[in-house]
Amino acid sequence: MAALSSLTAWSAGTHRPAAWTQRASAASRWHGAHGPHAEAAPRASGAPAERVAARRACAFVFIANLPHLAEAYGQDFASAASLEVQRRLCATFTSLPSCDMARLRDDCFLVWANEAFDCEASGMREPGSAPHASRPIETLLAVLGTEPVRAGGIAALVQLHADWIDVRSPEQLGASEVELMLWTAQPFPDSRESRTDGWRQLYRADMDVAVRVSEALRAEELSFSWQPVVHPGSIATTLYRAGRARIAPSHGEAASLAPEVFTPCLQRLGLTRAFDRTVMRRAVAALRLQPSVHVGVSISAQGVRIDHWWASLLAVLDKEPALASRLVIEIADSAALPDLEAAHDFCVQLQLRGCRVAIRDFGGGADNLAAVQACGPDIVKLDAALLRRARDSEFGRECLRGMLAMCVHFAPHVVVDGVERDDDVHIASNAGAQWLQGYGIGREGGKA
Repeated sequence: MAALSSLTAWSAGTHRPAAWTQRASAASRWHGAHGPHAEAAPRASGAPAERVAARRACAFVFIANLPHLAEAYGQDFASAASLEVQRRLCATFTSLPSCDMARLRDDCFLVWANEAFDCEASGMREPGSAPHASRPIETLLAVLGTEPVRAGGIAALVQLHADWIDVRSPEQLGASEVELMLWTAQPFPDSRESRTDGWRQLYRADMDVAVRVSEALRAEELSFSWQPVVHPGSIATTLYRAGRARIAPSHGEAASLAPEVFTPCLQRLGLTRAFDRTVMRRAVAALRLQPSVHVGVSISAQGVRIDHWWASLLAVLDKEPALASRLVIEIADSAALPDLEAAHDFCVQLQLRGCRVAIRDFGGGADNLAAVQACGPDIVKLDAALLRRARDSEFGRECLRGMLAMCVHFAPHVVVDGVERDDDVHIASNAGAQWLQGYGIGREGGKA
């Protein structure tokens, strides 16, 4: 067991530089190259067969926001959060903690395959399937990270990074190997992260909202309002129904918690993944309940990558192509995509399975042309501000016409969003709109 080392405030989901990857490769082989199936330990010449133990599959779990928790709430809470993650690991994923789990540092743990963490039975990645998506790791992330940690009257969520790593059994680990594993487990720091004078207050406020969202998801208080995307000539002709997630009001709250409120908080904390996963699972459930309906739901820019969080979704889409053909994945805030290459791979994998991809809020001011080029969407949805400006002036109407004319070169379908009244339909139709969406057309509420 290694001594505790200083913590590093690195956000999850980003890539390490090549030099670090090369250094880490001396101690680990990633699942993308060999899969998490462990190879047998090499046998020394003349070693008795009974002394050669098979090397077990192993995963690391890294608490990426532990330094943030320490800075925002104090070291005592950060230590309590680390111990709670360890407790959850031992309670759910180990048969004998001393043999199945190792604590390398406050922010880093290893867990080896065992009866409680049965990698073989959990659906390992098969040759030819999407890379970087493993259901055992998805389960680790979901069980360990979706419930708030509570200590000393404080509640907060941990931001976890997990993956397969090829290491020896706990009793064989040496200090140098531990150090290399720590380097491997730490994601590359987010260069866009900045601190202001009010960082601690903003972090706490964001975390309060994130905890509220997490509690709502666990209490099944997530619901959707559904807006049909319709043809301007006939509202009975529907492309699909777009779902807008909302959190039902809790005791003492006057209104539902809208995405405009909680999504920015989750994005700043790097905690969108669990919410995106839940939204997508609810969309799949809605498709199963209504076999003839096409639905679309939004995911954050942080979730536009093939990784372990999407393992179960990809498995469903592989097994149910008819369902996949009725699902539209809308990418929100596409200008903030952290990795355009990863976004391209994500969209390609979903489209190969029959899903359609939509870029939302195009032309709203942020430069998302690069996102459109990377994602190759089936649908482009114009920002509602374009229609609002078209109401007020001829120049606004010219802008809308020009945007529609341009977007037909980017995607087969272009949607004018933000229809709120009858004259909006007339304005959009005259500008050449193919499809319309908005509260003025109609919506359906309810849980999914």
